Amino acid sequence: MPRQFNIRYHWTFDDYVVVSKRQQRLTPGRRFAEATNIALVIFLLIGGVWAAINNSVGWSVYFFGLAAFLLGLRFVIAPWQRRRQFVHQRLGDFEIEFIADENGFTTKSVLAEATHKWEIVRQVDDLVDHVLLWPNSRMSWMVPKRAFASPAEAEAFAELAKEKTVGQTL
Repeated sequence: MPRQFNIRYHWTFDDYVVVSKRQQRLTPGRRFAEATNIALVIFLLIGGVWAAINNSVGWSVYFFGLAAFLLGLRFVIAPWQRRRQFVHQRLGDFEIEFIADENGFTTKSVLAEATHKWEIVRQVDDLVDHVLLWPNSRMSWMVPKRAFASPAEAEAFAELAKEKTVGQTL
């Protein structure tokens, strides 16, 4: 029985958050950078505590200030920038039609139309609410599972994508 899917959806900001957060941890190099950032913040906090215990106010302020700066980048600036990018790129403004079958998939909107073979997809991420198709580490096609008629149909699509891209890696 041929598997064919034809869905329509709009991107939401939550979809964009899922894609961008997943992209931050997609490759081993990015996961290493993420771990290094976390380790640096921890060491700065430990240094700040150590300096405070030793009555070195200047060093304590310095270490805590650097840790606060890095945490501010992560939890204040990054979400603000993500929301700004979503609005600026008008990602939620247009309906997307996504058509997939055994041969590949097509995406259509009022801005563009493109057809791709499954071979272009290097990795498939089957997440709780989304299926992400990665041709490279810089872009993906996001397919929300809410767009399918049923959870079974969403699961069938995810299985098709994984089956067609088996052996592919980023």
